[in-house]
Amino acid sequence: MSRLLILSAGAILVLASVAHAAPSMQPLKISKECSQYTGETPSFCTITESNLAAIPAGTKILYYGPVTGSPLFGSSTAVIAVGNGDTAVGYCVTYDTASPMQGTCAFHAGSGTLAGFQAVVKVTVDDKQIYHWDGGYLLGTDKAAK
Repeated sequence: MSRLLILSAGAILVLASVAHAAPSMQPLKISKECSQYTGETPSFCTITESNLAAIPAGTKILYYGPVTGSPLFGSSTAVIAVGNGDTAVGYCVTYDTASPMQGTCAFHAGSGTLAGFQAVVKVTVDDKQIYHWDGGYLLGTDKAAK
């Protein structure tokens, strides 16, 4: 009887862990330039390279604050605005005076071709002032991605 309980409990734990396993993320690599970023609300940067076809070069990333003009850090709602209702919404925090500069962005919602978009990326900048996002993403509307 006790073996049956132990086996049953083990099976339940295995099923529970499978049911709550995180979906597999795909690699995300984006480069952007921010020569037109002013610190005003909204300010924007422009994507120059992307490994995700749904977010092509030329896409704007709009930053709405609350902190967009600080010389020390940024803390902002970010919207990836591809166009025609294709957007993704998230939040970015950057430590601009760190050496090297560092930050993180996390996206939690999307619409249009970016419906179900979720991503977490590390933010860095190179010596040419090109910003790089490296991380992973999910794209889709299934319940596992919400």
